[in-house]
Amino acid sequence: MSAFDPDIRAFAARAEAIAGVGQFPPPTLPGHIAAWIADRIQFGDFKPGEAIRELAIADHFDVSRGPVREALRLLDRDRLITLRGRKGAIVRELTLEETRCLFLIRAELFAAQAGLAASAPAPSPAALEAMTDGMDLLMKLANAPQETNVGEYIMVRRGIATLIVGISGAWYLAKFSRAFENEVAMLWASILRPERRRESASRWAGLCKAIANGRRGEAERLARDLVLESLAEIHRLTAEAEHAASAP
Repeated sequence: MSAFDPDIRAFAARAEAIAGVGQFPPPTLPGHIAAWIADRIQFGDFKPGEAIRELAIADHFDVSRGPVREALRLLDRDRLITLRGRKGAIVRELTLEETRCLFLIRAELFAAQAGLAASAPAPSPAALEAMTDGMDLLMKLANAPQETNVGEYIMVRRGIATLIVGISGAWYLAKFSRAFENEVAMLWASILRPERRRESASRWAGLCKAIANGRRGEAERLARDLVLESLAEIHRLTAEAEHAASAP
């Protein structure tokens, strides 16, 4: 995250502070390393099937291999990577059926979160203002004349989702939603191409407006559509890859 634009870092910190993420205990060293690796997977730096080198990560954090191995065990538990004994760890590769099921579940969880946020009796003005500012930042990234870092786009989108959770107050539900999102983390960089980001940002803008205006049904529909459209994009890219592989 240190390489991101200062506005991106500031918004991410603001979203977490407003939503109350900071009230939870800070992560342990292995937890901190695991979160860093998870981000690298989500941002496309570590790709599905790619080996994760313990020594390189230990050198990056200037620690022994012990905390790194514990971090990898945490990620294996969360199904982001696969531990293969002495062969080391690789980023998990999902089957199409696993992907379909995970996205269908995520669609319903996110719809529930958005609906609860839209029907919140007294949403925080600070959260609503931050959500609007985040949406402006997301649209700026999506419509930039030159291609922007996909990690920046994902980070802002994550901040908006955090604010939605904070407004809804449904932190227990959010635990399940985040777990399912982690399982598909390795897919985001590949599907959030520039043209897809513009479409996605428009959907997020509509969702934020529906929540701010208390339109529960619309918020639920838009949240569900956001997830299902990502699933449709995965199916499209998979079909393209299969067609290219079978071409003479």
